[in-house]
Amino acid sequence: MPQIHLVLADYDFEYVNHLAQWFIENKPNQFKISSFTEKESFKRFISENKDSVNIILAREDFLIESTDHNVESIVLGQAVELTDLPAIEKYQPAPSICSDILSVLSNNQTRAEKWFTFGKSHLIACFSTNIYLKSTLALLLSYLSTDYVYISLDSFPLYKIGENFQAYNKNLSDILYHIKSQKGNPVIALESAVFTDSSNINFIPPLDNPKDLWELTDNEADIFIEALTSWGHFSKIIADLECNTGPITIKLLEAASNIFIPFDKTHLHQIPRIKSFLNSIRGLNSDKIAWIFCGRNEEILLSEELDNLHELLWLNESIATMDGFSLDTDKRRQLEGLLN
Repeated sequence: MPQIHLVLADYDFEYVNHLAQWFIENKPNQFKISSFTEKESFKRFISENKDSVNIILAREDFLIESTDHNVESIVLGQAVELTDLPAIEKYQPAPSICSDILSVLSNNQTRAEKWFTFGKSHLIACFSTNIYLKSTLALLLSYLSTDYVYISLDSFPLYKIGENFQAYNKNLSDILYHIKSQKGNPVIALESAVFTDSSNINFIPPLDNPKDLWELTDNEADIFIEALTSWGHFSKIIADLECNTGPITIKLLEAASNIFIPFDKTHLHQIPRIKSFLNSIRGLNSDKIAWIFCGRNEEILLSEELDNLHELLWLNESIATMDGFSLDTDKRRQLEGLLN
């Protein structure tokens, strides 16, 4: 994915500097930033570099004499004269501004295809009747690398990550609406919804309404899963699946590169049911399924043999938040071993 050259312009030095710094620190691989607070230097820069500039986000009077049909121009704040241009609210959090910029790009299919060269992402599915272990494992895997992104498909997620993202960031419901309304490439909708929390976990905020996922048609579900696996920006998508046997869950399990099933001694009686369900999915490759025993280091008696059995004896339901959490070398090595 090539860098997007974004030019920021406004008279407020502190505001422009803060916004530019956020992009530099949080989106260095996606955006190249140039910023201006003086109109003449801005106009001169655009004139000399218009072939390398991709997007201008600027106060309206900066744009009045500097609009170029080959450059995507966006008004920062309210548009009075340039009402034909898209506008983005000025005083909102930087992640929301980034999301809005990507949304503008997604509405221009020609430019979107230029800046979003799609690749391949590996879907990692966490699935279990022990919903606490399932979600905890998914979050820990997401914590391993900034090249991973976490997405909860639970109707009612157990854990909340990030602070106040509901107020200003897009979420999974917005992505599904994008697919249902056939607005454009859903990969760009995914891109515009990514948020990074204080622990550096990349994630997409969860559904507003569980029905948004349940009501996907068969074709819409296929489009959603294809968007996930062809995203390419993140090497691994850690999917925290809801524990059900519905058609969308089956499709996600089929598309997954790995399926991790954490369990402890309290859920041993569920293993035959899970195995029966997985065996009923025609063509599902059993080699990608890993069973992960969690809890105290004591002998467990399984009613049937499990292939590809791992142990994470330190993993338990009490790891409910990632705030201030850190992994020691041995725990990190064990988690990375699951993915390799």
